Amino acid sequence: MSLLSSFFAFDLVLFVQSAVLLFSILDPVGTVPIFLALTEQQPGNRRQVVRQSVTLAAVILYVFAYVGWLIFQALGITINDFRIAGGIVLFVVAYDHLSGREGQPRTTNIAEIAAFPLATPLLAGPGAISTVIILANPPYGPLLVFLVITLNIILTYLVLVRSEWILKILGDSGSRALTRITALLIAALAVAFVRQGVMNILAG
Repeated sequence: MSLLSSFFAFDLVLFVQSAVLLFSILDPVGTVPIFLALTEQQPGNRRQVVRQSVTLAAVILYVFAYVGWLIFQALGITINDFRIAGGIVLFVVAYDHLSGREGQPRTTNIAEIAAFPLATPLLAGPGAISTVIILANPPYGPLLVFLVITLNIILTYLVLVRSEWILKILGDSGSRALTRITALLIAALAVAFVRQGVMNILAG
């Protein structure tokens, strides 16, 4: 398969699986209570904060998805090495969510929280960065990861913009329960990443 055909390769099943995975890791619904708490004193600036944080998160994910290989080559890292490391990171992220240990920074400076902690590490954290680097490579590919990131950024924007409405429906306990459920999915996929990396190394 040529480089061009590889770039434009698209598989609907892989796209759906990847989109669900990245959405689970970004966890915009689970971020809603934290976002509302951080902007409680200045609710009128919430849309601006959402735009800035989602835009920065998108830039971070696009950059790591397409420039990650340069870092790999410079450090002598293979995709299987990163699959294993990424799986471990994802498992730690899932464990933090399952145990209720995910960070809830207390800063109230609107100018700062759009970048930190919302854009990173709450949205484009190590788990999401690890995932997009892996998804930019076979059997997924550059086109698929671009579409997956774009779709998830749009969904994340819509969720956070409607955060007050979503929290009213789910309630704080409902949002936390959904976070725990998605954490289980993340943990299972983390194990799959590690397993695939180990098997490829042993086979190679």
